Amino acid sequence: MLAVQSNTRFQVKPLYMQVRDALLERIKDGQWRPGASLPSEIDLYRQLGVSLGTLRKALGVLENEQLIVREPGRGTFVRDHQAAQALGRFNPIRSADGAPLRGQVKSRKVKLTSPTPAEKAALRLQAGEQVVRIHRIRVLDERPFAYEQIALSERRFPGLAGEAGFPDELEELAQDRGMILARAEAKVRLAPASSAAAQALSLAERAPVLSVERLAFDTDQEPIETMTAYYNLHDEYCRLELR
Repeated sequence: MLAVQSNTRFQVKPLYMQVRDALLERIKDGQWRPGASLPSEIDLYRQLGVSLGTLRKALGVLENEQLIVREPGRGTFVRDHQAAQALGRFNPIRSADGAPLRGQVKSRKVKLTSPTPAEKAALRLQAGEQVVRIHRIRVLDERPFAYEQIALSERRFPGLAGEAGFPDELEELAQDRGMILARAEAKVRLAPASSAAAQALSLAERAPVLSVERLAFDTDQEPIETMTAYYNLHDEYCRLELR
């Protein structure tokens, strides 16, 4: 049975959101692994002691958050964020057919270092905490098209800076570490290329590029990654999609 919070002078979550949280905990603690099938709706609402309508509303929230996949005639499944169709969920750069445009990682530099003031604030770091800083160049048809500057909390990704290889896509990396990527906030603007971005993208310094500043959060609404990426999108098969 679901333990429902008692009424106090503080506002409590609606029951369907409490059900959503209870279901999410089962995903996070590994009871339901990525790709696994959830029990039937009848079994779930009996287990939780709520109405079928409340359960379906909670499942709808999880589906909207892209944490589960509901397939008519087959059932409901935990979304596998390492599956090919799930990657690039928070990537606004699209090809002409609408697919996420990731390219291939040509080079990657990783180091453990102190955060900038902006990174400390964005990642809610405590005094003395460090970040794993990643500089990465992506290519399309051997042409550099993206330069990414990434900072991850070392507390959330311990030992990552010393690993020889790890997933380049945030969805995969988070899932490997037992975290589920829930949402991201992005700021997009046309900006002059910095010296580092211009060199990485084979452009003249201060040439116009698309700049995307992204802050990604897990299901506990805790920030796990901040990224600034510069894109050289002069080719007609590239487009921007904001969702």
